[in-house]
Amino acid sequence: MIIKEIELFKGIDHEVMNEIANICSEKSYAKGTVIFEKDEEANRLYILVEGTVKLKITNGGTLTYSLTDLGDIFGWSCMVESGRYTASGVCATDLKAIEIKREALDKIFNLHPHAGIKVFKRLAGVFSKRITNSYQDLLSARITETSPSYG
Repeated sequence: MIIKEIELFKGIDHEVMNEIANICSEKSYAKGTVIFEKDEEANRLYILVEGTVKLKITNGGTLTYSLTDLGDIFGWSCMVESGRYTASGVCATDLKAIEIKREALDKIFNLHPHAGIKVFKRLAGVFSKRITNSYQDLLSARITETSPSYG
């Protein structure tokens, strides 16, 4: 998989893309592997190459978001100030992902802030899509097909 084809990085200057490509490494994980835990220090960004990863949030109940598409981003918490993963990342199948270390990416964006702004705008789109999907799921769960009770 070529990092330059990923939506998150489209339109980034060629020189900057080469710098980003140089800090990427492809990793393989077995089904059932926990890549990161909720509330753990977020120090890596992942880009799905092959397989399915489930992002799980447990707090009384469990909310699961599955990623299956080539180029899906997970572990984005490493790119925000909190620096803690907001979900656990668990391999639902054998998985291949591109891993980018937070510190290395931060250095590139500090040197090339215009590229960082483009990436963060695209990342905001990822957040927006996931939040919208979560809202729709929550609203769907609240819909009931029962008649009102009048006492």
